[in-house]
Amino acid sequence: MIGTALESGLGLVGGWVSCAAGLLRRLGGPLASSAGRPAADTEGSRPGADPPQRSAASGPQDEVEGAKYYLGPAAGRAPRVLETVVDRETAELPRSYGRDRIVLLPRDPWWTFTYWEITPTTRVQALRVLGAEGEGAREVLRVYDVTFITFTGDNAWLSFDVELPPGAGHWYLNVGRPAASFCVEIGLRTRAGRFLPLARSNVVTTPRSAPSPDTTVRWVDLRRGPEGAVESPGPAAAHLGEPSADRGACGTSPGSGPRSSDVHAPPAR
Repeated sequence: MIGTALESGLGLVGGWVSCAAGLLRRLGGPLASSAGRPAADTEGSRPGADPPQRSAASGPQDEVEGAKYYLGPAAGRAPRVLETVVDRETAELPRSYGRDRIVLLPRDPWWTFTYWEITPTTRVQALRVLGAEGEGAREVLRVYDVTFITFTGDNAWLSFDVELPPGAGHWYLNVGRPAASFCVEIGLRTRAGRFLPLARSNVVTTPRSAPSPDTTVRWVDLRRGPEGAVESPGPAAAHLGEPSADRGACGTSPGSGPRSSDVHAPPAR
């Protein structure tokens, strides 16, 4: 009995010592690594280094900007010592590419997004074409509803204009029509109402705002065979819904129950 009690006590003490050693390793690792690293390295962003500490004044945009360099926890380190970052880019994407272009993208059933670039040369040429009418002309986006038609510039179902602030390069457009097709032109509109297009976008179709009303189920009989030939190793059904020797575990064929097209059929008009 005494030996059993001593063995239990030694095991309990050993567990305490192990927990204390683990805690010291977790607390001492970051302190030792930061103490043995030069000050310049602690603020750098080399691979394997901790990310720089951000001041309390940094906003959400700064946090999002820095998060794209995070690669996850460093190998061999405690989960809370995490951060591994990569070198930041030394260059930025160009602000312009020197060509006239406008792109339209669907965002949801009611909104689209467009971005564009119009070169200064094109704007100057447009003002020369307008002549005296160019005084006071505004840059606008003209949105066309081109559902089920091939757009030629003057055959849209309807259109509307969106005036742009100076220097704008992208815009969200509230088209307000699910499952419809749209394209957009950017151009100059004079005070008299004349519109001179500078660039035309691609055509996009907004998604539905509800599930498809087509609830028809189409049953297909897929039987394997060489080069498309159909094998009939026994009595086979012409359709999956008909009785056959190939039945499921419950003793019923896959299509013996009511079909979805019957249950969810649209009401008769």
